Amino acid sequence: MNRILWAARACVVVVTLAGVIVLDRLNYLAFVDQQRLDVARQASLLRAQLDGTISENIQTVRGLVAMVATEPELDQQRFADIAGIVLSQRSELRNIGAAPDMVIRLMFPVEGNEAAIGLDYRANREQWPKVRQAAESGHLVLAGPIDLVQGGKGFIGRVPVFVPGPGTEPDRLWGLISAVIDRDRLYQAAGFSDASGLDLALRRLGVGGEPGAVIHGDAAVFQQHPVMLTVPIPGGQWQLAAVPSGGWPDRADNAAAFRSLLAVAAALILLPGLWLTVSLGRERASQHRLQALFELAPLGMALVDAEDGRFLGINPALYSMTGYAEGSLGTLGVATLLGPQRPWQSQRQRFGPEEFQCRRHDGSGLSVLLAGAMVKDSDGGTLVWLVFQDISEQKRVARMKTEFVSTISHELRTPLTSISGALKLMAAGKTGDLPESAQSLVTMAMRNSERLTRLINDLLDMDKLVAGKMSFEIDVQSVSELLATALDNVATYACEQQVQLTSRFHGEVWVKVDEHRFLQVMDNLLSNAIKFSPPGECVRVVVDVRNEAVTISVSDRGPGIPQSFQGRLFEKFSQADSSDRRAKGGTGLGLAIARGLLEGMEGSIHFDTSPQGTSFYITLPRADAPATVAQT
Repeated sequence: MNRILWAARACVVVVTLAGVIVLDRLNYLAFVDQQRLDVARQASLLRAQLDGTISENIQTVRGLVAMVATEPELDQQRFADIAGIVLSQRSELRNIGAAPDMVIRLMFPVEGNEAAIGLDYRANREQWPKVRQAAESGHLVLAGPIDLVQGGKGFIGRVPVFVPGPGTEPDRLWGLISAVIDRDRLYQAAGFSDASGLDLALRRLGVGGEPGAVIHGDAAVFQQHPVMLTVPIPGGQWQLAAVPSGGWPDRADNAAAFRSLLAVAAALILLPGLWLTVSLGRERASQHRLQALFELAPLGMALVDAEDGRFLGINPALYSMTGYAEGSLGTLGVATLLGPQRPWQSQRQRFGPEEFQCRRHDGSGLSVLLAGAMVKDSDGGTLVWLVFQDISEQKRVARMKTEFVSTISHELRTPLTSISGALKLMAAGKTGDLPESAQSLVTMAMRNSERLTRLINDLLDMDKLVAGKMSFEIDVQSVSELLATALDNVATYACEQQVQLTSRFHGEVWVKVDEHRFLQVMDNLLSNAIKFSPPGECVRVVVDVRNEAVTISVSDRGPGIPQSFQGRLFEKFSQADSSDRRAKGGTGLGLAIARGLLEGMEGSIHFDTSPQGTSFYITLPRADAPATVAQT
């Protein structure tokens, strides 16, 4: 029997450890999913900027093509005058050449590009395929990067030039205009050099979508499970790949705090007694299962006219996200999805990501993170690239997490109450005298069960505050009586820690509070002040009345709050030292609960801190004395 019991206890330990490992793994996967979402959002903006920069440069060249078509006999001087104006508009354009009959005869600037003059495309085996594609298709073709005859690397956009034929004959091919876009300047204008935190790579795609040569970055990026996006270019496609710098992280950024919390929870369940862990372990194992993981949300994109909000282009992902049939939004405006909101009206070059409510085709709402970038078209008009990220799944998972914590807390509370009661009966001798060794074990188990009860109560209070279901019994209370009770509640703990308690009041003052919840707040602040005070120091409680507000301060002489932690002080599960070896215990819920309780009583809390100590200030509205006290 003893062997079976020990085997059962061993099974509980194994199951608990397995649950900890699974939860840690799920936490890591959720973190990686969020990382992929962040990388996808940044990559989408870079893709939009790259596409926009290429389009702007090509559109600039089209004006020159029109001029050449009307003046096919122009000489070098005339060509230089026109091309100089074009080049001045775009810093990415390195030079522009004209090739009547497929031989470069006109060039601007000439200096530094002499080697390109006289180049016969028909005799250039490397460049002729793309030149012929442009000539035969009648459309612009972007090639590169290639080694330029005049030195360096660049992308070449070739636009065929057609001139009217004599009489009624069709237009004939005059030649083409060749614009060299400097490779490094193009990448810089697209924001590649500013993409801190990302490793980027760019490669060509074949006609059937098959991978081609890598034209930017390290080819190894494509082997690291990157976020990949297609970049359409004139005459072909590129593929952009992005991963975090150094690759995907091998651990979540909150791993230490999360594992610490798991370790505390596991210890509080196992330590009260291995004979109790069998039933408690089964209950905990049956409840500790996550319901879902974050999925990579699809990203919708749209090009919008900033002036009137008309859609100029919409990708299939946005149609799928909003439920509209493809092509149905082309004649509508952005107000169809976002209503009257125009996030680009701030005139910022880039904006977002910001949360918006997007309207689906069926009238339902869709929560999205919206980001965008403003660009200029060839006519000087302003266009806006918008990126839509569906976050409805993230919100759903967040609600599931809240319900999960609430369920676990309620299911543990009932058996824990029975366990605590049984331990108290045993400690009081109601079940008979216990040996001294057994008495110490029962005392330890009772103390740990009380700690677990406080943890569960904190979780339940936090759940109620988040859900807005916390009830308050507000009544007029005497501040002096409330603080006397609060100080008395922690007097034993202060004595154990060798810390003195002092208080200073200025007459009788009254406030409207829930007595129980106010004492819960004071217990947390006083316990923290005592816990972080060195032996021999004192904790001071001072009441200050100004106008219609009552401020109660709790001050200690501890080491102060680190600067890096102050912004997260009132967040759930936040602790200044989140390592497994921290000297002070706690769940990190106390101050978050205190702030929520005070807000429910129309109060507030703030703090001042320095290396010489910390002071927390509670502010509550002042109330009139009760009628019975006023008459007395």
